Amino acid sequence: MLTQPTLRRLIPVLLFNLIAFAVAIPILPALTLEVGGTATDVGFLFAIQSFGQFLMAPVWGDLSDRVGRKPVLIATIFGLGVFDLLTALATSLWWLYPIRLLAGMCAGNVATASAMIADATDADDRSQGMAIVGISFGIGFTIGPAIGAGVAMLPNAYPEVFTAGPGILGTGLPFAVAAVMAWLTALFGAWALVEPPRRSSATERTQFGTRLNTLIEHTNGGDLLKMCGLFFAFTVAVAILEVTFLPYAQEVYGYDERQVGFLFAGMGLLMAAVQGTIGRISTGLGDRGMVGVGLILCTGGLLGVPLYRPLGALLVFLGVATVGRALVHPGVLSLTSGLSDDPSETGKIMGVLQSSSSLGRIVGPAIGGVVFDAVAPGAPFVVAAATIAAAGLLWWLGTDRHLAADG
Repeated sequence: MLTQPTLRRLIPVLLFNLIAFAVAIPILPALTLEVGGTATDVGFLFAIQSFGQFLMAPVWGDLSDRVGRKPVLIATIFGLGVFDLLTALATSLWWLYPIRLLAGMCAGNVATASAMIADATDADDRSQGMAIVGISFGIGFTIGPAIGAGVAMLPNAYPEVFTAGPGILGTGLPFAVAAVMAWLTALFGAWALVEPPRRSSATERTQFGTRLNTLIEHTNGGDLLKMCGLFFAFTVAVAILEVTFLPYAQEVYGYDERQVGFLFAGMGLLMAAVQGTIGRISTGLGDRGMVGVGLILCTGGLLGVPLYRPLGALLVFLGVATVGRALVHPGVLSLTSGLSDDPSETGKIMGVLQSSSSLGRIVGPAIGGVVFDAVAPGAPFVVAAATIAAAGLLWWLGTDRHLAADG
């Protein structure tokens, strides 16, 4: 299946698109603080970026139904480069808000890439094809922060060339590198991508509200809503960690975007290592048990970060939370994919689940930033831990009868 020209050429385009976008994870908080923003601004900037993704994903998908997958992908990747360059040039906090909204809107093109995969695969191969998206996210969100951290070291290493503070030769430099990566990816995609023949099942258009009612009828009396609620809470907690960790590390340990970027890259590698053994873990615990263990580890890890300040303890608790994340995410996807009585509805069910995650990435950053400024630097991690613990407990008790066979 992966030897098909469409997929073979799409993989590097999708991967480098996500790497370029993920450069922002450790760098945007640092740039926000450099131009006079607070942790609240960091949270709202990530929230508005995620809102742009959520808003435009169905729009790009619909447009690609009419004009083709390839032109939409190329145009949005090129656009991401433009807005990354404008971010690199930004020296005003309020200028960052519209720029990152527009960057997020371009990043909604992952839906178009998923549609291209659906076009290029049949029913038997589609789940394997869709795994490409998850793998690309994992790799992209490991390499992207590491690139951002590495590039952020240049101004200190070569002060005669670069400058301190915001701007393209200062804190904004990693965004300029991300812009170049995006443009090179767009050029490669323009040359390499092959427009697949359209499948009617991949271009079916329905109203979300109407379809949601139908999907719920196919999912054992509302288990879909329970899984979506859990995934939403999980994503809120993860987003709180990602957004507030740099301000927290700066406040407590004196770290900047370089150290934080490498920490995020290390967390990504740990997640990849754990997920490489996920089959054996799932066999031993069952998907439901694996999610339960992951939720406990996430809760304990997040709660431990602000309560135990030594650096060694920080690394241990971040590692525990990361292992938990590596267990929860695939477990939730697996449990949700098996909910439908009608196999033809599985793709739509997974789309609803991903929508709940997108909403979590809007809500989580906003909560994290506000709590950081209004309460204390460590408070967002306590809120994240409480969110996962409460949602996990409600999910476990509410799905015991329906999902016992999966545990």
